[in-house]
Formats: sequence, C-alpha cells, structure tokens
Amino acid sequence: MFAPSTEPWGALASAQGTLGRGDTSPHVPWSASAGGRALWRSKMMKHFERAKESLRSNAQCVRGRRRARRSARGVRGVMLALALCGVGAVSVWGGWRRRHAMRPGRMDRVPLEARRVEDVGVVEGELGSGAMMLSCGALDAEVGGFKGVVRRFRPTRVRSGKSLFSWPGAAKTAVLTGVNADAADAKASLEAFLTHYLDFGKIPAKNVFVVVHDRLGKEESNAKVLEALLIERGVTYDVYVGSKLLHSELSTFWQRHLDGGKLDEEDWVILADLDEHLTVPPREDLGSEGHSIPLFLAQADELGYEVVNGIWIDRVTSDGSLTEANGQSLHKQFPKKCQVGPECDLRRKPPRGTAPHHERMVIAHKLKFAIRDVRSLHDFAIDDFARPKPLTVAQKRVFPVPVAVQHFQWTAGTEDRLRGLAESYEACGLKDANVALTELASSLERANHKMTTKTCPSLSCDDTLADNGNSSIRRIAIVTTVWEHVDGVSRTMKRFSEYLRGRGDTSVLVMSPDLAEQDYLRANVDDDIHELVAPVPAIEVPGRPEYKFAPPLRAQQRVVLSAYRPHVVHVAAPDMLGHSAVHWAAEVGVCSVCSYHTAFDTYMQYYHASVLSHPIEHLLKDFYGKCDVVAVPTYAAAAHLRKLGVPGERMGFFPRGVNQTLYSPKMRDSKYRKEMFGADDDEIIILWVARIVREKGLQSFMNTVKALNRAAAKEPDLPKFRVVIAGDGPDLGWVRGTLSQYSNVVILGHKGGANLAKTYAAGDIFFFPSKTEVIPNNLIEAMASGLPVVTDDVGVNRAIVQDGVSGIIVKHTAVIPRDVSNYVHALKRLMKDKTLAKRMSQAAVESTVGLTWERTFESLLHAYDRCRPGLPYARHIPREKLDEPKAYPRTYEPTETTRDVIVDDGAPSYSLLYRISRGITGGYVRSLEDAKRDDEVFAKDGSFA
Repeated sequence: MFAPSTEPWGALASAQGTLGRGDTSPHVPWSASAGGRALWRSKMMKHFERAKESLRSNAQCVRGRRRARRSARGVRGVMLALALCGVGAVSVWGGWRRRHAMRPGRMDRVPLEARRVEDVGVVEGELGSGAMMLSCGALDAEVGGFKGVVRRFRPTRVRSGKSLFSWPGAAKTAVLTGVNADAADAKASLEAFLTHYLDFGKIPAKNVFVVVHDRLGKEESNAKVLEALLIERGVTYDVYVGSKLLHSELSTFWQRHLDGGKLDEEDWVILADLDEHLTVPPREDLGSEGHSIPLFLAQADELGYEVVNGIWIDRVTSDGSLTEANGQSLHKQFPKKCQVGPECDLRRKPPRGTAPHHERMVIAHKLKFAIRDVRSLHDFAIDDFARPKPLTVAQKRVFPVPVAVQHFQWTAGTEDRLRGLAESYEACGLKDANVALTELASSLERANHKMTTKTCPSLSCDDTLADNGNSSIRRIAIVTTVWEHVDGVSRTMKRFSEYLRGRGDTSVLVMSPDLAEQDYLRANVDDDIHELVAPVPAIEVPGRPEYKFAPPLRAQQRVVLSAYRPHVVHVAAPDMLGHSAVHWAAEVGVCSVCSYHTAFDTYMQYYHASVLSHPIEHLLKDFYGKCDVVAVPTYAAAAHLRKLGVPGERMGFFPRGVNQTLYSPKMRDSKYRKEMFGADDDEIIILWVARIVREKGLQSFMNTVKALNRAAAKEPDLPKFRVVIAGDGPDLGWVRGTLSQYSNVVILGHKGGANLAKTYAAGDIFFFPSKTEVIPNNLIEAMASGLPVVTDDVGVNRAIVQDGVSGIIVKHTAVIPRDVSNYVHALKRLMKDKTLAKRMSQAAVESTVGLTWERTFESLLHAYDRCRPGLPYARHIPREKLDEPKAYPRTYEPTETTRDVIVDDGAPSYSLLYRISRGITGGYVRSLEDAKRDDEVFAKDGSFA
C-alpha cells in the first residue's frame, strides 16, 4: 500500500480539460519537442523594425544633405534635407502613437456616465473563437464605469534567486482577479489571495491586477478599506462603480491593460477568482523559491507549452459548515479536501444547455488566447458570453499534468452568492442554470448551512490529500513506444490502462510517441480524472513504419514526470526511451516495473543476423537487471531471463487474461464461416491469427501449407480443408505471393473485436509454429474459443499447451525448416481423428477458465504494492507488515523465506492461472501447500517440465 503523500505539491489524477480538439496530428516531431516558443524572435523583430525605421529616417537625412551639397543653391538643399528629416520624424512618431493608442489611463479618464460597453470594442454577435454575447435584458443598461488606475500596470519578469539577472526573453506572468466590495469576507479573502500569490507563489506585486467592484459608490463603502490594502501591498488596481459589471466589459478592460502593459502574446496570464489558490509543482533546486509560479510557467514556456490546466480541490471545514473566512490560514480553517461532484459544482460548470461553457480546466494561458475565449471568473462579474466551442490549441502545447487549485468557495454567504448568480443567469436567458443554482442554495439552507452528502450526493473527501492534490492513490506512469499500433504489447497495456481508470483508486499517465487524437479526447473528458497522456518525439522505424523510434527522455518529458510524481514507472520495452525512464526512476527514487513482452534476442535468426543475438542478450540483461521489478507472464519467460543473467528475486508476475464471454465456442457462426471463409460445413479450417511477420514462424507455416496440399493430392482419405489467415503486417505481400496458387487459402487481413472472436470460433485447428513468443495471447484466445493447438516445442508453449491434452507440441523442428513433416503429421492426426480433436477442444476451453483479465491486472498491482525503489521485490517482508514499508530500511534482515504468492482458489485446479505462475514471486496458488510443492520441485530440478 502507499503511504499518504507529504510533499508540498503533487498532481491529483485529473482530466486535462476539454482542450485542443482541433489538433489532428498528435505526434510530435523531434524538431518541435524542445523550446517551441519563439518569444526572443518576436522581441528581436520588434527591435529590428524600430531600428529600421530609425535608419530609414537617417538615410533620408543623409540623402538630403548630399543633394544639398550637390546643389548650387545651398539654401534649397538645406530646406530639402530638413523636409525629408521631418517626414522621417513624423513617420516614427506615427508608429509610436499607433503602438500606444490602447494604453490604459486614457479611456479611464473619460467620465463614468460617458463610458459604455461600445467604447471598449465589444459588439453583438460572434467574439473571438466562437464566443457569442448573450442578451441580458435590463442588465445591459445598468452599466457603470472605472475610476481609473492609480499606477499603470507594468508587469515585470521574474528571475531566480540563484541567478544575478533575469533572462531577457523570459515570459512575464500576470495575475488578474476581482473582489466584490460589499462581500462580508472581502478583506479576509483578498488578504489570503495576496498572501498566497505574492508571498508563497512569488508573484511580484507589480504583476497582479485587481478590480474592486463597488456597487454603492459611496464614501462609507468597504472599497476604501480594500484600496488601502492594495496600496499597502503595491498591487495595481481599479475600482468599478456600478450595480452590475458584465464580463464582456471586464475582459476587454483587462485585455486593454495587458496590451498596454508591455506584454505580448507569449506572456502568461492567470485569471483566478479570489477563492482560487494555484499551487505549482515544487522545484527542489530552487530552495525557498521552489513554489514560484512565474518560474514554473517560465519552465513550461521554455518547453513549448501554452496552456496549463488545473484540478480544483474544494476546501471544506471539518464539520462541513459554511463559516466566514477569518484572519487565520484558510488551509487550517478549511482542512478537508474534497471533490463536490456535478450536483454542487455549478459555479464552474453550470448546466450546459445554452449556458456558457465555464470550465475548461484552464488556470494559466498565453496571451495569444483572448481572455474571453478561455474562461470567466465564477464569482465576479456577470458572464454574458456563450462559448459553444472548446479552446483550439495543439495538444502538444497543453501541459499534460494539471496543477492543483485550492478552491475556498464554501464559506458563509454561499447561498446569497448562488442566488445572485442565479438571478443574473435568469436575466441572460439561462433558465436551466438559474433553476440549478437556486435549488443548490435551498439545499444548503435545508442542511443547516452545511456541505453534506445529502446536499451533494457525489461529495468525496480525502483526508490524505495534500494541499497540492497528491493523495495516497497509486500514480502510475506508463512509458511505451507502442500504444495505438495493434500488437500484443499495445493491446495488453491499453486494456490495463482502461482497467485502472475504471477502478477509481489509481491514476495513469501514458507517455508514448504512438498516441492518437482519441487518446487526447478521452483524457480531456471533464469527468474522467484517472488518465492523462503526454506525447514523446519519435521517428518511424525504416521499413516498419507502424513502429516508432523514440530518443531518451528529454527535458519536456522529465518535467512532466516530475510534475506527475508517480509512485511507479511502468516501462514496456527495453529501447532507448525505456532505458532512460528506468534511469530517471532510479535518480528520483521511484519504483520501476518493467514488463517482459518480447524476446528480441530470438528475432535475429529470422533476418539472417544471428551475429547480433549475443549483443542483444547483453542489452536485455543490462536493462532488466536495473528494473526494481521485472513482470514476467510465465515461469518459462522467467527461466529465459534467468538464463540471460537477470536476478530471479527481481521478478514478479504479470500474465495475460482472456475474455471468455467474447472468446468462446458459442461465437461459432455458420453463416459467418460461409461468407468469410467460403467453407462448407464438412471442411476443416486450419487457422492462423497473428501479425504477418517472419519471426512468428511464417516460413514454417507457409512450407507446411504447401506440404499439406501436396499430401492432400496423394491421400484421398485426408479430409477436405481450408487455410484461413487473419492478420496484417509487413510480410503480408510475401504470404500472398507464396500461397496465391492455392485456392483453399483465404487471407482475411486484420480482424478485431467481435469479428476476431467469430474468426477464432469458426476455425477447427489453430496452427502457430512460433519459437519467439514470450506470452502468445493468440494461443490463449484460440484455446478459449475451443480450438486444439498445434505449436512448437519451446518453453512458453509448453507452459500453456499440455501436449496430448489441449493440443500437440511439435518437437525437433528447425527455425526455418526444409523438412516440415512433423508439423504435417500433427495436423493430419487432428484432421483424421475427430474424437481426439473434440477432446482436445474441450480441454483447451477448460484450461482457460479462471485466467481472467481482472486476476491478470491484480497480480501486476500486487507487484506495484510490493515494489521498493532500489531494493529487491518485497518477498521477504512478513505479509502482515506489508502496509508499513517505512519500518524496513535497507539494512533490514529478511525474516520470511517463503515465496510471496496470491492465494486464490476461485479457479479450477487445472486452470492455466496456476500452471503458468509456478515458482514466480507474486504468482497465483490455490493454497500455500501448493506453493510449497512447486518450490520444492523448482529447488530440485531447477525448472518445471
């Protein structure tokens, strides 16, 4: 089990917002993976343009002087020179006027009664990227005005205390918020906001702009007290006097000040309500500045990100009461950290219908995106925008890990604020939102002003949740180069990710170069808080474009992993990306679990490159030897790794399951068999289902098909048969050309889902002569579908198929055999002996009972929970003490010598579940006595037959 997190920041697994759905190419090219921003270029271009204007003006003066010297009349020459210089000066002055035409302070001097929304450029109809203004009736006429800022808004850059100078190209960070002067807790909330962002978040006071809404506009107004506080803290502010403030006017007002504050589109803006406190990942190398928001955004900026999402954590008092915020720490006053659910999270997410899409989970964004197109404040101003479309931004520009936002919204006066917001929705024609907010306010009153599950049925609070969003739930980072590509590795890892997402107690970050648009869309669903995705740069493997070649983890990926702070890094392949992920985990003290999927050392013999087998064996030994846990699917795979030199004490169990509802003899469909295979009822179907690549024993398969057809021509008693090949791959053309002469060969191509299950069930014999499998999923699926199996005599096949019981193990065959008589003999035996084939079919189905995906994934979670960074698998810790890992330092002496196992007698004794996990740490047994017997056999023989 995982102990509660004590770090000052972390990432609660969350949705990444509904962003970037316009990105159609999620793969990141190598050239775009580091430093995507070009702020320095834009600034240099501005300086260049100014210098060019100056040079042009000087050139005009020089030309005038030359003409004057050449002129016999000096006076005319001087006058011409002065005229040309004057033209240049006017040109420069005009450019300066244009650049500063929208500086703040000019319109602010217009009398309040003379200013209207039209003055600041807001028009009816479409705004920005699809934003539409709503008609708010009488509210549109209740327009007030701003008094004018005391000081101009001039945000500054932030440098680290470890450097003498700030980087000239570093982005600036502006924080915008608003405070209602007539709110009872306005001063306390504003003090807490400024303390958090200025003192804790290290935002310079110059970078914060606060709008004070003074509805009364009288001398005795509370606005004076707030102004005094803002002046004391050195924060830029303005006071809006008027009964109603529309977001259309507010956003344009802020946009004008941002434009006039020497900010450009590459700088950052944080638009936060007074009760929203952003907490960024800590940087240990910065010491006291580790929680600096500007430095975090500067780092994100260097890596090319343009949007940072947030995960809102609602803070509630110990008893759920809605109390008034006082002078003490809000974190102590509201200690409970909760998710309130959709029924109560109505200020951020009002009923959709025609309501504005408030919550896109964006907390910080580049100024290239207009404020009104990103989000609105929830508790300040009336949102008169409807945003029917998500913000369009490339997924590679969205920081993959959402940052925590502490939300102190459940305080005294919540009911009044809800009703006030409901009235504004009603005025703007948003009836659904009006009804929902009014009902929530009434529910809180009926519950004696308390947040309970009666008020909010989905209310969920986690006492182990840190202020940063970190909790005791598992955080798993899956690093793999294959994800969308269809093979056994990707299918297994995607199924595992879906399983974890459904559990609700584990979050997953998938880091891969093989992500598709649908992966981003699924991760960006608001209600899905358990899967995140992060791209990796890559290039296609020559000749095998379905596979990607990814470099080691780069700065961008390292920052994302550091922000996510995983408990476990699960690496799926021993490539460069996988090596660097294991190295990163060792550096930061995170457990690395490496699943063993592919025996690369056995592939070379099929490509006439056997000389490379020995170096590859050394690479595999080096990689898996550095992993804290090596998750193997069978005892045969564990034996192969031991032979390479990987320590056995590092191995855990990760088998493969099968969906016995989908893969079942009940899926046999005569109509499908006739339409797809062209087979009559009396024909025997010999089936191949796998990727069409030569390392799967493709040459042996084709040679056997040829030999079987020759035998059929000579043996009249051999039953009529048809060979069906389902799969796709780079060698498909080779297969088509080789077997095209045989009319009884049917090539289906790729099949998936229900069609794949029907294809299995429509077969009669499964023939798969592969010697390179680590765990052949297709064998298990075929057996579950009722097919007897004919396969090669290698360890993993012997672990799955009982020779003479559920299939036939063919012995004495070569890698690329010229003599395939043993394969032909095995196939002819099953074709002629229907009784034997039927008995093996039944045994094959029964052997897969109990081998479920749930048990498969539970065994992997078992390994996760017992993994200790830098130490062997926790097999020797007493079982009753497994939840106290801190009690066992590195000097701890083992007290338990028996193998750690999962006792589960829910499957039949003949199930593959027990057969393939013999002797493996974390394997399944029906009883401890069975585990003891297996260990005795292994100790005596060194292996299992």
